[in-house]
Amino acid sequence: MLLDRARLKGVLLDRDGVLNEEPGPPLTPEEFRWIPGSAEAVAQLNASGLWVAVVTNQAAMARGKLRPEGLQAITDQMTHDLAAVQGHVDGFYFCPHHPDWQEGVRRVPPHPCTCRKPEPGLLEQASQAAGLPPEAWVLIGDKTSDLEAARRFGCPSIGVRTGHAGQDQAFALEPVFWADDLAGAVQYLLHE
Repeated sequence: MLLDRARLKGVLLDRDGVLNEEPGPPLTPEEFRWIPGSAEAVAQLNASGLWVAVVTNQAAMARGKLRPEGLQAITDQMTHDLAAVQGHVDGFYFCPHHPDWQEGVRRVPPHPCTCRKPEPGLLEQASQAAGLPPEAWVLIGDKTSDLEAARRFGCPSIGVRTGHAGQDQAFALEPVFWADDLAGAVQYLLHE
């Protein structure tokens, strides 16, 4: 899917591996570590007038390792850090599910949901909240499940080489562009 910058109004960002360092999701605000330049990249998107949404799978919740108030504390820390660089997120959407787990108990049989990427549910939630159609968005992610969610939703994607860097290979997809990190993706998006 091609990127049409003239129609672009919003950016969907995966969190883990795009905004913050991997491995593993942070379970406390103290464990959240920004990838260098990513907070400033969000501020650049804000300054350009784009709607910015985070769309993130949070399977740690299904596994019983993270509670809703813990995720909120991490999000509050992100919000605080972004404000320090004149940045913000317009919407934060997360999937608390995992097909094999529910509240720390292994499920049998697996239970799929419509919000866990590669399903497009989170992207649809952001689209509804912003009042923007799929073709007005681009998704930036580090996993092929992010790229597949964008394809199913109907928007282009940009991959970053931080986090999983597309090495999960769950889907055979190529984004419009591969960037070294979120800062590089934003540079490509705004200035190419």
